[in-house]
Amino acid sequence: MPYLFILTGFLLFCLLHRQYFKLKILLFTFTFLIYYFVGIYTLDQRDTVFVAGEQTIYGKVQTIPVIDGDSLTMRLESNKKEVIQIQAYLYDEHEQKQMKSILIGDSCKISGVLSQPLRPTNFGQFDYKRYLYEQHIFWILRPNRAGIQCISTDHHGYFLKLQRWRQIQLQKIEQNISSDFSGIMSALVFGERIMMDGELLEAYQRLGVIHLLAVSGLHVGMIVAASFYMLIRIGVTRERSMEVLLFVLPIYSVIAGAAPSVIRAALMSMVVLLFMRMKLRIPPLLGIVVVYLAYVFYNPFIIFQLGFQLSFLVSFSLITSAPIIQRRYNHTGFQLVAITMVSQLISFPIILLHMYEIPILSLPLNVVYIPFISLFVLPLTFISFFISFFLPTNYNVFLYLLEAVVPTVHQILLKVAELKWATLIVGKPSTLMMFLFYISIVYGFVSWEKGGKLWWRIPLLFLSLILLFQLLLPYTDSRAKITMIDVGQGDSFLIELPYRKAVYLIDTGGTISFMNEEWRSRRRAFDVGANIVVPTLKAQGIRKVDRLILTHGHRDHIGGAKALAQGLTIKEVLYSKGPVEGEFERDLLTVLSENGATIHFINEGMGWSTGDSSFSILSPVGTEPDLNARSIVILANVEEVSILFTGDLEEEGERRLLRDYPELQVDILKIGHHGSRTSTTEPFLQQLRPKAAFIPVGRNNRFGHPHPDVMSRLEEQEVIIWRSDLNGAVQLLIKNKELNIRTPKGQ
Repeated sequence: MPYLFILTGFLLFCLLHRQYFKLKILLFTFTFLIYYFVGIYTLDQRDTVFVAGEQTIYGKVQTIPVIDGDSLTMRLESNKKEVIQIQAYLYDEHEQKQMKSILIGDSCKISGVLSQPLRPTNFGQFDYKRYLYEQHIFWILRPNRAGIQCISTDHHGYFLKLQRWRQIQLQKIEQNISSDFSGIMSALVFGERIMMDGELLEAYQRLGVIHLLAVSGLHVGMIVAASFYMLIRIGVTRERSMEVLLFVLPIYSVIAGAAPSVIRAALMSMVVLLFMRMKLRIPPLLGIVVVYLAYVFYNPFIIFQLGFQLSFLVSFSLITSAPIIQRRYNHTGFQLVAITMVSQLISFPIILLHMYEIPILSLPLNVVYIPFISLFVLPLTFISFFISFFLPTNYNVFLYLLEAVVPTVHQILLKVAELKWATLIVGKPSTLMMFLFYISIVYGFVSWEKGGKLWWRIPLLFLSLILLFQLLLPYTDSRAKITMIDVGQGDSFLIELPYRKAVYLIDTGGTISFMNEEWRSRRRAFDVGANIVVPTLKAQGIRKVDRLILTHGHRDHIGGAKALAQGLTIKEVLYSKGPVEGEFERDLLTVLSENGATIHFINEGMGWSTGDSSFSILSPVGTEPDLNARSIVILANVEEVSILFTGDLEEEGERRLLRDYPELQVDILKIGHHGSRTSTTEPFLQQLRPKAAFIPVGRNNRFGHPHPDVMSRLEEQEVIIWRSDLNGAVQLLIKNKELNIRTPKGQ
């Protein structure tokens, strides 16, 4: 609202004082006001007609059902014209096969529990609730067992028929093409990555070449050029060829997935073709501005999508840079390097905002992979796909060639992605840092345009200083930070000492799997370490963990350690003294050692100090009978605040601590064993007298943690409770014994 008053006042001022009247200024102001009111109108329309709880909803399938192992996701347009996100758990293989028959446009009756998406529960986590809201989706429906009933209907418009055809072709690719190549074929032809292996997709993303899998301007440009050439060759006039392409491009944008990059490229091609058909010239910059304004007018919330931001930003930069590149660089290779540099520089702050790291090898990889994908893989993929309509797969020579070459190239990409130095972890930049990054980049582009000897020195120095400041920023923070990471039903605590003198991680959480049937395996299996712990640390700019303390060998405490070792540098691992009996434990310790970590088996009496902080090991003795009793118990004194981390210690272990440390008292207690009935006994609480307590516990967990008796004992002693299932991650900022609390809701 303040913007509206300011602009309205400015407009009136210009009208009353004619000397300030400028047509361009007024045109800009008028345009801004139009989009302001469009945004306000769009916000007013964003409301829901449903309420939370058990529901039976009727509607039509709006998106391709994605079945990955025992999970199903799709969107349903209800009979109340509101879109609902469906997230289903598949109970058996028969149900999985049944769900694969669902097509876009099918009418469904779905019974289940309707709930709102969760806000981010960890720092730096993707805001899934906001992502859905920006697409006018307010609810997630989790169907009951056998709660999905769908029937096929034949009354569909052309748009739905195109989407159905697309879905059927994707199913054929999955069935007939080898799994090593089906993913990239579906991505390049149909703009769909659901069939790509999770590790391979992550490698593309981590190394900064993920854009090659998106249907964008390069793909659309090649298709338009090839189609135009073929139409001319078969005798169609230039004018009719343009008209055919103007008709076909909207159809292709739907077939290719209608992502922002596809729509942007298709619309720009249509604008250019339309002006050519009318024998008019259109400046390329005007074309992209018109497309941008039309797209945002139709869907204002699209500006928040990463794909939209990168697509238009990179396209705008390349269009404005094209005359300089063509004038200054005659060799094709130099032009490719210049184009890649412009694209990488303009997009790197936005990618950094979402990925927290810089792909160091992005430039050389793009210089190699852009020609490989564009000139070899892309054309042969389209040719082999069209040939499949006329010839059996066994006779598709181009497909055989691709299936022989592409998997080998992907293996190289996966190996490169395993190199820790392939990316530089920088952390999530603030709004101010984003502004400074773009100021330096724009200044660099202006200097490049002006030319001159050593034009790059000052822009490079400016950008390097900003990057260095971002890297060093955590080392200027005088506060200690202790974070309970929300890993669901598991433990993970991050300790950052003042000025980042050391970083310690106590446990990594982990996913416990109770069923291992082959049909349940997923292409993108959820891993607490890879999906929660590593991104949380990267968002804080943490590149190295000085000590990883694994309290004991249960998966909900150590399951994420493998992904951590592969994603970050771990100097030392502290493991509880005692026999390493489980196969998972042995394999994990081997992986940690192979990744450069020094492993120490520790017991009571050991400890260390760093600066003014001290850490004492109170347990295990080393002769405990089971893993829970063998938990490492750490008494940490950080900035004059004492915290006791207890792992999964239970009643017997608590009694031993009371016996051996009769004077033990703490400010904060990490509740043992997620608040089970066998922990946090009355005598233990009475001696420790904690003022606050952490309870890491999963939402709606099957164990019923924390137990009501434990909660009653804590409440009786008026202990402040932080629960990960209710609060999400909780971060304590400590300085001079003063505590401040921070949660993801306030980030």
